[in-house]
Amino acid sequence: MVSLGLFLLRLVVGALYLVHGYAKVFGGPGKSEAISPEAEKLLGQGFKQQLDYGGVENVTGFVQSLGMPSPKPMAIALMTAEFGGGLALILGWHTRLAALALTGVQAVAIQKVHAPNGLLSPAPAVGFETNVLFAAATSALAVTGPGKIALD
Repeated sequence: MVSLGLFLLRLVVGALYLVHGYAKVFGGPGKSEAISPEAEKLLGQGFKQQLDYGGVENVTGFVQSLGMPSPKPMAIALMTAEFGGGLALILGWHTRLAALALTGVQAVAIQKVHAPNGLLSPAPAVGFETNVLFAAATSALAVTGPGKIALD
């Protein structure tokens, strides 16, 4: 039963990271226009917005706006961690490494983006409660590993 629980955790957390990473990797100005109404209904307006702000140059600009050093390599690392790490979690492949990288992504997101808003914040500002939840999930996977239902 433990392996089934770890598989479900990897599947859900990995899929959410994969969606975030997809928008960053394959997005760019005007890319949201290709989204079908069915996909838009499922993924929401936020996905469409993230898709338009995706692409290496846009993500690099975002990372630069946070005052991070070496913004382009950091942007590529972020995109790789979210998309590749999400896929790795789903498959249970290099799970501990992927989970560790994703925990780092959340630590940076909390510190650089969400901390000023507090734990819970009314819209449109976003608190860091979701980031803490993702960091806890990926930290747990980094400690436990993928379980038996995995490629690892």
